[in-house]
Amino acid sequence: MSSSQIKNTRYKSNTGTTRWATVEEIQRSAVKVNLSDENYPAGGIPVMSDGKTAYLDNRDTHTLIFGATGSKKTRLFVMPTINMFIRAGESFIVTDPKAELYVRTGGFAKDRGYKLVVLNFRDIGYGDRWDPLSLPYEYYYHYATDANGEPIYNSDGTLKFDRRDEANNLINDLAATLSAQQKENSTDILYPMMAETLLTANMYLLFEAAARENAVNIRSLTSLCSQSSLESLKTLAGKMNNSNTVGMLFKGTLLGENEKTISSIMTVLYGMVSIFNLNKRLTDMLCGNTFDMRMFGHEKTAVYIIVPDEKTTCHFLVTMFIKQVYEILIGEAQRQAALSLPVRVNFVLDEFCNIPKIPDMPSMISAARSRNMRFYLVAQSIHQLKGRYGEDADTIKGNCDNWIFLTSRERDLLNEISFLCGEIDAWGPGGPEKRRLISVEELQRFRKEKGECLILHGREYPFITYMADIDEYPEFRNYKVVPIPYIDFEQVNTFDVVKFTTKFAFAPEGVPFSNPD
Repeated sequence: MSSSQIKNTRYKSNTGTTRWATVEEIQRSAVKVNLSDENYPAGGIPVMSDGKTAYLDNRDTHTLIFGATGSKKTRLFVMPTINMFIRAGESFIVTDPKAELYVRTGGFAKDRGYKLVVLNFRDIGYGDRWDPLSLPYEYYYHYATDANGEPIYNSDGTLKFDRRDEANNLINDLAATLSAQQKENSTDILYPMMAETLLTANMYLLFEAAARENAVNIRSLTSLCSQSSLESLKTLAGKMNNSNTVGMLFKGTLLGENEKTISSIMTVLYGMVSIFNLNKRLTDMLCGNTFDMRMFGHEKTAVYIIVPDEKTTCHFLVTMFIKQVYEILIGEAQRQAALSLPVRVNFVLDEFCNIPKIPDMPSMISAARSRNMRFYLVAQSIHQLKGRYGEDADTIKGNCDNWIFLTSRERDLLNEISFLCGEIDAWGPGGPEKRRLISVEELQRFRKEKGECLILHGREYPFITYMADIDEYPEFRNYKVVPIPYIDFEQVNTFDVVKFTTKFAFAPEGVPFSNPD
């Protein structure tokens, strides 16, 4: 694509603190790809495209896309970007509210040798299964062993390759995500905080006690969080050794509190997991694995998270999944010689502000670059972003080198875009004056049918261009739809805490909790 081919990119030569970038400047800052080529040397978001040639940002940078509903964010940027990931052999994880991204790109990814993963919260029973407790449980008991299966110790007496700290972090993340809505909606934060502690204790209880029954799963966790388990949990709390992590957590919530307080804690706790009681198919889906998320950074994988945008029931699971994938991949990156993933992983989070707040998102987006991970965040407005992330919204925005603006009526967003584009020297009615490079009024008049948008790209000057619609990409126009397979559910065991408590109650004081017999 030569500068003459991008006739619709606007450029003005101004004096002042800013100006419009030239076509040549933007082209020099990006990677050129011929859209008809079988493979691309780079994957990334297009910053210029006429449907035949595109210039991509292949750097380890994050991107923020702003556009009101119906502004063609998906057709101008999300779909083309996913197709470019596929031709470059990069992994990606996308939120897909209408399943249109899977329909449009899933067949192409499969034909190119991708492992397809579909977490389908819209039509539960079709797609893949994900057990959020599986890897935390595996890491909880991970350590090096010799040829005889005996543990190997470091010189300081600790287990070699012990990953329990990682397990603890994953457990805490799960508890925080499950409790987030209760904490957000509660007028008294004490009960949700204590319920979160009890939820964490229940997960440790499963890891310590349910392993021999092969009953470490969401169904067992839900059972432990019900009122019917309370007396058994209180009995266990009284028998546990204080040096045991599980015992310490249980004693802090179930002993020393009056019955009214404990009842309130249990009510909040049940609310955190109530969806699993109400939706058996969802629980079945979350009681097994059909993929290993550690492999996302080692082999090219396409992950589609299909979640209804018309109701928020399962949105917290999207947050939980993204957070767990990120933490797992950070661990995988740390184990590589280069401290980064062999295969780049791209998080494309459409309707980013409609899913619950992702814990530690500012630090996640800061640390992802050097681990070969990128974030593409799609939002409708700054108000929406601040409503979800509060003061952290500024940190998130500051870590995104690319800002793409399509259209909005939101005053704050329009003013910020206009401000970031800078000022020029102009001549007004009263003589020389400073004037915005682009005004709020001009920003509101972008032509949707032409794909007109403003891009703040890295450290380049701002520029306005017309982006090709996905149907203008001749190589992307014809796509094959791959049906989402039916899930073959299997029976899972449920931990019987009453039975376990009976055995544990007759064990001598101080007996190791994981071996009550």
